[in-house]
Amino acid sequence: MRKGWPGCSSGAKQRRGRAPIDERGAPQIRRNSVNWNASRPYPAGSRREWSFASARKGVVRGFDGAGRITVADAALSIFMEHAIVQDGISLFAGGGSSPSGYSLSPTGEMPSRNLVIGCLLGGAGSIVAEGNETQDWRLPGQMYAVSLSERQLRYDISGQADYRSVAVMLTPDALELMASEDGVPELVARVLEGRSEPISLMRAMSAGALRAAQDLMAPIYQGRMGMLYQRAKTLELIAHQMDVLAEEPAMPGGLSPRELIRVREARERLLADLATPPDLMALARSVGLAPKRLNLGFRQLFGMTVFSYLLEARLVAARQMLEEGLDIPLKQLAWMMGYRQPSNFITAFRRRFGVSPGIYRRDLEDS
Repeated sequence: MRKGWPGCSSGAKQRRGRAPIDERGAPQIRRNSVNWNASRPYPAGSRREWSFASARKGVVRGFDGAGRITVADAALSIFMEHAIVQDGISLFAGGGSSPSGYSLSPTGEMPSRNLVIGCLLGGAGSIVAEGNETQDWRLPGQMYAVSLSERQLRYDISGQADYRSVAVMLTPDALELMASEDGVPELVARVLEGRSEPISLMRAMSAGALRAAQDLMAPIYQGRMGMLYQRAKTLELIAHQMDVLAEEPAMPGGLSPRELIRVREARERLLADLATPPDLMALARSVGLAPKRLNLGFRQLFGMTVFSYLLEARLVAARQMLEEGLDIPLKQLAWMMGYRQPSNFITAFRRRFGVSPGIYRRDLEDS
């Protein structure tokens, strides 16, 4: 038993009860609150307003004294939380659903040269940043980076599944401090120094970033220990995201807007039949691109090759079927996902989610 910190009731570590497990065996993320500011005041000057709009409802809300925004009715159910982690580093969490989908966007002028790096943990949609290519995501487990530059920014969320995300906003001062002490990726340095146009990109999230984001969405500490835990996990998340950005090329020879439309069409064709998808040659031919060009486009838009994207889509679809209670043998599920050998499916599932599909199913049933 850990020693309690001063000011914390009944010990520093306070688990919030046994919640349903997630894919890592951790408590499942709560849908309507993270409770980040329970032990500290929320600065009044931080209460930027956000606009939320669905087909049936539109509202503008600001963060309350606890750093929360809540919208709850039949047309639109949303929560957002904001916490100041340290000077220059802010943390945001969000989640919500609407039968018809919805959009959210910050109001007023956006601060220039701030960088937002986020993790998309659920749902599907797109990020629309004025002056950049729209970034779409169909699968959870994506990271994004957007530089703010006095421009419009909007998140369009699909009505297909509940949206969940964690994001960190870094000011120029925070980025400059990182650059002076440890350096920052060239892509970030170019934006910080004004040597590049604003960026908006989306890539596959690393396993380390996924764990840190999930830990931030389901904190297991309160009080002073909770604040230390939050700061440590936020810095860990930043480190993982910077690692991804460090691998980002300068993007010479990127695809044209017309070619990117064909890449998105190829993705839809790939996802249409996960059991027997077209091979790379056939897929590229069907959209009028060379295979090498199609792979380049997938890397540019989705941060991975066509083959890697297919593997990720299969595993995410299998996990979703298990969560929906599909009562079929794992061997049949493997075949539905295009695996000829069930053992290969089990190995891939365990490598991706940290637990075998059989154990994952049993844990869901027990919860």
